[in-house]
Amino acid sequence: MNKALKYKIVAWLVALFLAFLLPQGIYKQSQIQQIAIVSGIGIDKVGEQLEVSVSVLVPEPSSSYAPKQTISSAKGENIAKAINAIEIKIGQELGLAHCYIIILGDEFTQTDVTKDLDYLMRSNIMGNNSAILHTDKKAKEILEVNSSLSENNINNLQNIAKFNQEHYNSSNTTLIGLFNDYLSETHCSVMGSISLEEISNSQNSSQNEGNNTSSPSESGSSQNKQDNSQSKKTLSNKGDAIILKNGRKIAKLTNEEIGYFAWLDTKSQSGYLSIENYSNQNLQNANITLKLKNEKSTFDASIINNSLVLKTSISFECFVDNIINENDNIRSIHNNMLTDDFKQKVQEKIYDEIQQALTISKENNFDIIGVFNIFNNKLNKSWKNYLMSLENPDDYMQNLLITIDVKMTSKY
Repeated sequence: MNKALKYKIVAWLVALFLAFLLPQGIYKQSQIQQIAIVSGIGIDKVGEQLEVSVSVLVPEPSSSYAPKQTISSAKGENIAKAINAIEIKIGQELGLAHCYIIILGDEFTQTDVTKDLDYLMRSNIMGNNSAILHTDKKAKEILEVNSSLSENNINNLQNIAKFNQEHYNSSNTTLIGLFNDYLSETHCSVMGSISLEEISNSQNSSQNEGNNTSSPSESGSSQNKQDNSQSKKTLSNKGDAIILKNGRKIAKLTNEEIGYFAWLDTKSQSGYLSIENYSNQNLQNANITLKLKNEKSTFDASIINNSLVLKTSISFECFVDNIINENDNIRSIHNNMLTDDFKQKVQEKIYDEIQQALTISKENNFDIIGVFNIFNNKLNKSWKNYLMSLENPDDYMQNLLITIDVKMTSKY
């Protein structure tokens, strides 16, 4: 075989090889086409099945670089099967690494949610720090409404999930936090709750920070009439929360009720306290709001006559944040606020709120105060013996008494 023939054969083989590879190189899908980026998950119970909804980010060119969101849903016996059904439906693998929030529908929380969420917890394709919120509506509807809100809307999920972040009720329950609470001695956790509310289009436009790009020709008088007669839904976080015990919802508390527990939370360092209808030489039926800082709660525990006694010491600095006075006559108010009489009013208000927190805890038999850990750490063997003496060790909260000592200083 001469050299010319050899070159021709090699050239043809190379050409055939390149021809075989070329279509794959041209038509091979990019990673963004193969994987759908999920930003949020909603889980609802529908009959005996679960309906899983996902919010998928769809990158598209725009001046704001804000990706479009689409919602896809599917049902299945469990989360894994529902997710698999979604992937078949959209023809893409779900990428959960960037999922920042999980919404649980109310009916789903009536069961032990950890049994189903265990799939997401153990999944190596999803981070454990995704925030979890409850809704009294359908989780799917929450995601749908959120997808219609602009990135700058003050009521989108990323914004309202941070409500009251520095206070007790927004310790921002995460996936791993939920399981840590579930496996703790109390088996209790606090989960923020969000809802939907109707707003007019005029309210909706005010919530979007100048994000309306429609031209005058698109907003004629007939369109204005239609806008005024219609209302839209938006997301709402009023600071309410649910209590889960053994993974199941056992109570829902208002923002005010959750606030009662802040006095007994060692992590809470700031807050507000309102004193209503206070009168002295300068004030008449005044409503006073104090801003609290450097709040510190410490505890001592004892068992007396088969009762648990939790001695609570609370100290904080207070600032007068707002005063609404009936006669508008305020003289040297800051220098004379912390009279013995006013301190007594503050102590009474704190005592009342803590006793209400205790009553709520006893009525629903949950421990989000951390009573178990306090008594276990301070008394240990005595505490264990006490639990063994109870007919039902889970009922220890029913025998709890709380004493309170308040120390307050003013800062101007």
